[in-house]
Amino acid sequence: MGVFTGVVLPDLAAFLRPVVLPAVVGTLTIALLRLDWKHLQTAARHPLLPSLLAIWQLIVSPLLAWAAAAVVGLPPDFRLVLVLQAAAPPIGSAPVFAMILGLDGVLAVIGTVTTTLLLPLTLTPLVGPLLSAAGVEIDLGAFLVRVSLVVVAPFAVASLIRRFAGIHRLTRNRDLLGGANVLLLVLFSSALMDGVTARFLRDPAYVLALLLLACVATLALHLAGLALFRRAGVTAAYSASLLSGNRNVGIMLVITAGTATEAFSLYAGIAQIPMYFAPLLLMPMLRRSRRAAD
Repeated sequence: MGVFTGVVLPDLAAFLRPVVLPAVVGTLTIALLRLDWKHLQTAARHPLLPSLLAIWQLIVSPLLAWAAAAVVGLPPDFRLVLVLQAAAPPIGSAPVFAMILGLDGVLAVIGTVTTTLLLPLTLTPLVGPLLSAAGVEIDLGAFLVRVSLVVVAPFAVASLIRRFAGIHRLTRNRDLLGGANVLLLVLFSSALMDGVTARFLRDPAYVLALLLLACVATLALHLAGLALFRRAGVTAAYSASLLSGNRNVGIMLVITAGTATEAFSLYAGIAQIPMYFAPLLLMPMLRRSRRAAD
């Protein structure tokens, strides 16, 4: 609803554009408020799977995306958007999708939180040179500060709320927090469509090319996550697939602060379409895999 409202009502999308940063911070903050932080301690005692997920998502997949785009011969702006998508952590709603599908919600939350927390350490040395290679000038020091602020802010806000509101009160209001998260996602997805309608009316072929690229990239990332972690079991493999394909390009848009070309600003909105529909495609595959395993 949020995506298509932003397309049909472009003035509303433009009006909502300032909510992108608060929505990025807010969705992660709410995810942290709904998380039992003891799960992070459990993950620290069994770090292998979350660590492998983080290495795959933050280091391996953007390098593969860059290489694949170069082999295919994509233009520089398309190559750049693929790398930024592949270098992003999972979207904040990935744990919700995982629980709807009956997957490992704890692994999804831990994977989302840990990769987002590690983002300042991986994004600057990895994406900084790639942005420069694509012809985008960037101050790496300022870039690192911006990444760190966007990532650290939700943890700081969530810690303060947990301290003053109390864990028991937050637990009693999990549904309210979940509803607030859904509202933020609707506003966020509408705001990201700002400019898409105008560019589509002016150059429909370009927007359709970005949509095709987003569909192919999202499908490829889902399948890669599924293939890489298939030996961990059906539930873990599909959880990894969900986290791999549903990337938080919104946080990348906020972090790059308009330095990553107009193509990525458009792509950040267009990429929401395949990401929000991907769980529907995963559902029948998951059922078949579980029947085969049984």
